Amino acid sequence: MSLALILSLIVACGDKDESADYVQVNAADDTLTVDVGAAELLEARAVELRSNTGAVVIGTGEVSPGGGPIGTIHTVSVRIDEEYAELVDRATVRISSGDRGEDEYILTQDFADEGLYVYELKSVGAVGEEREDTFTLRLWDLTTDPEDTSASDSGV
Repeated sequence: MSLALILSLIVACGDKDESADYVQVNAADDTLTVDVGAAELLEARAVELRSNTGAVVIGTGEVSPGGGPIGTIHTVSVRIDEEYAELVDRATVRISSGDRGEDEYILTQDFADEGLYVYELKSVGAVGEEREDTFTLRLWDLTTDPEDTSASDSGV
């Protein structure tokens, strides 16, 4: 079997969430910064997470520690207020690291608490490098269920 065929089969069998449609339900500027390459561990940094219009606080996001030396393990957590937890189906963090670019990670939902999402990551950089990374927390609502065959195009 050719390598190209194997790769196309792997792509075809990808994560079924890729076919799902999500809409962001929180404010686009729900961000905080993390000091990468700091000499010592810094206190956690937190941000209120607001609805897409910014009018309502729907939860909190935190990165702990809020900075540290290269190689520090940071815990990103999102806690959605109980009355909004069922509206959020996914939480992600987009990290912007200046010249190093951007990347986005899906937080893991706690099976016992539908409003809690967590992700751990390790800061990377060159020896002596210091920078401020921006963490944008994004909350998503699943607008279509790819396994739901009862939906119709008629809107009824």
